Amino acid sequence: MGELWGRLNERQKKLLSWLAVVLIIGVGILMLQPSTPTEVPTSLSGGPPVETRALESAQERLEKELTSILNTMLGGRRVQVFLTMERGPRLEIAYDRTEEERFGAEGLSERRWTSSPVLMRNDAERKEVPLVLEEIEPTVRGVLVVVEQEIRPDLRLAISQAVATALQIPMYRIEVLFKQ
Repeated sequence: MGELWGRLNERQKKLLSWLAVVLIIGVGILMLQPSTPTEVPTSLSGGPPVETRALESAQERLEKELTSILNTMLGGRRVQVFLTMERGPRLEIAYDRTEEERFGAEGLSERRWTSSPVLMRNDAERKEVPLVLEEIEPTVRGVLVVVEQEIRPDLRLAISQAVATALQIPMYRIEVLFKQ
């Protein structure tokens, strides 16, 4: 290193010393900068699993939409809707499956299957996402509707028909109660 320093002229020595100072300052700034928290997947952080959150959000969304529709239908009367979900939304993902069969001594054979999800590159977000073949909508098990009004059989039928049409479920899964 001494030979190299000796071969440099005064201008080059000055430039090299300034570069060293800038490098030291840059490293110091990087070391003093607060670290950004890394994202922890919710399944590892102790929160509810992703599937549970998706089920709750689908249920809440359907309840809000159905409440809005029924309130509009009844002229602004107060309606409460409660949904029971059988299962939440699911994604069917494409998998690349391989099967390997080996024949060993004495006529023994060994089969091994491996599978991995097919990934597509998303250049806009600079990440890879799995190829989704089908998105399965959540299934509604039952609906409870509470209406703040006096009991009217014709209104019960109209509300039941509206809910059955909106959610595409049979009438026996819908219960309409009146609260006086």
